[in-house]
Amino acid sequence: MTGTPSNTALDDIQGLILRGYNFQHIRYIILKIQNPLGAQKFCAALLPESESPLSITTATPWSGGIKPAYCLNLGVSYSGLIQLIGKDNCSSVAKASPKLFNIYPQGATDLNNTELIGDTDESAPANWWSRSGGWLLPEPPTATGNELHLQLTLYVNVPEDRDKYYDLLLGMIPVIAGQPALVPAFFKDSDPIKVGEDLDYIHFGYKDSLSQPRVGEVPWNKTANRLKNGISTIDDRPIVPAYHFAISLDKNVPYRAHPLLLNGSFAAFRLLYQDVEAFNAFINKSSNPELVAAKMCGRWFDGTPLEVSPDGEDKTLKDFDYTNFNYITATPNQKGPRTEDNLGQLCPYASHIRRANPRDDAYVKGNEPVNGKPQYAGQHRVMRRASPYGPVYQPGEASGIQRGLVGLFIGADLFNQFQFIMSQWISAGSFRNPDTPNNSGIDPLFGPQPDDPDPNHQNLEYYVGQNGNNPPYEDLTGLTRFIRTDGSLYVFLPGINALRYLSEGKIPTI
Repeated sequence: MTGTPSNTALDDIQGLILRGYNFQHIRYIILKIQNPLGAQKFCAALLPESESPLSITTATPWSGGIKPAYCLNLGVSYSGLIQLIGKDNCSSVAKASPKLFNIYPQGATDLNNTELIGDTDESAPANWWSRSGGWLLPEPPTATGNELHLQLTLYVNVPEDRDKYYDLLLGMIPVIAGQPALVPAFFKDSDPIKVGEDLDYIHFGYKDSLSQPRVGEVPWNKTANRLKNGISTIDDRPIVPAYHFAISLDKNVPYRAHPLLLNGSFAAFRLLYQDVEAFNAFINKSSNPELVAAKMCGRWFDGTPLEVSPDGEDKTLKDFDYTNFNYITATPNQKGPRTEDNLGQLCPYASHIRRANPRDDAYVKGNEPVNGKPQYAGQHRVMRRASPYGPVYQPGEASGIQRGLVGLFIGADLFNQFQFIMSQWISAGSFRNPDTPNNSGIDPLFGPQPDDPDPNHQNLEYYVGQNGNNPPYEDLTGLTRFIRTDGSLYVFLPGINALRYLSEGKIPTI
């Protein structure tokens, strides 16, 4: 598989790697393996050809475009992989896949990884899993996370089905010598946040689920299929080759991979607490809190990009209008002023969406042109499958209520995709060169680390225009950490054929 997965490959790829399901009710589950042979049997039961109540959802298009009653996907941590195929086989896979196994074996709790991406202090692994609710094991979580083996995500159409299918899933776990082969270690439910008639919002108040990479020529991205499904606007997003998300053995891809990894991927499973009270307090320091929130994110609360509508929300936008824009040279069908924003006057360098996807801004570190061609951040993009958890914030509520974002950040190369974005674009200061006249600081939605010595990282700097003798850029001080990591796990998302090997405790030969 090169840039475009073949139709036959789609049935070997887990569906969430290449497409969003748009299911509103989700349960994120982590299982601990107690008996490796029983865990192998459980993996066999999840195969599509099994006659079990539930099976893994592939990327094969749904018949007639009709959603199934549920979708189910599986990730395996490195300690879980050892349980399933043994240390020697894991070492063989790692040796044949040096780039792709760069950080996966060390895991999300590794000190070097946590310091790079900002998982320190209150966000450090020693504080994970228990404080958010959802921890199920009788013993407390360890700081290594080595007892967390399989991560499953269950999607349903109606909330009542969540417990029904969860019970069916647990019923598929083999019982050996009177003990279940796997036991639930953690779970977290996600339900939609509704604003008006729209269900796609997060706790900070922004419309979510807007920008995902456009992968190759998968069937659902073809123009004819989009028109058939009532999506009428034009998609100008650059195409990102499928091998950045579904692992390929093609000789032209930028990595080497063991055959076990074919059509699989990797993901960072993240549980991110959002401090809505602190966020609201910060934006309300200004006389125009909605503008401050837009400058922090790069979008107005309803999802309208600042690049498309710098003065407020635009209710005429639809479909790909929310993502058809660049920062330097407008896309062919970009709405709004179509203004070159090299100085960050419309959308600050610091804004979350500009940092997470700098598009055509070639001054961003790691996004420089290659052979004179713009990169559009393609090699670093991740497929984000995340959704909100916890109740909607109520002013004056009791302290300690847990809410935030939970889900998977998917890419074939965890180091060059998820970790690069988090370490170089989100957590690091001055991610752009030149970084003037608009100082990028750090991502304002995440906020500075407590021990950050740079005073500029406590400020949000944004353009307000010329107004007499007043400076054109305004500094709003007092940025703190608005997002705290409450859990993280690096997992391998096996292809269906790879899952067959895992169910047998084997690996394919090279």
